[in-house]
Amino acid sequence: MIRTSSEIENYVIPLAKAINLEGEPKWIYLRFMLNISLSLKDDFENVDVETTDGKEYRLEQITGEGKGSEDYTKFYWDAIEVFDDITITSKKALEQHLQKHIFRGYHILSSSLKHDSNIFDFMLQDF
Repeated sequence: MIRTSSEIENYVIPLAKAINLEGEPKWIYLRFMLNISLSLKDDFENVDVETTDGKEYRLEQITGEGKGSEDYTKFYWDAIEVFDDITITSKKALEQHLQKHIFRGYHILSSSLKHDSNIFDFMLQDF
């Protein structure tokens, strides 16, 4: 299981508004946070991944595992191995790293954007 914090769960609504995708399933926003994390080479020093008082998500919800052409599990597995310079040997380890990157993506977004910031300007500057 991939766990979130209550802060991440509460951030979904402002993030949905910022990227103009209100009303989509939560996995969309969690995957956005994950992709933000995998796009920037900052460290994890300031990221608290211990507070998991939010919700639990299955691998199929986050990566699309088992959903044919919508299955990005191998992509995320490979991307995390390259990004973190590790070898992932189990789905449980993959889930732990996905969780860490979701927390990191949340931290990057929540600390970089104010409520009136333009997320697209942010993305143009940092990517």
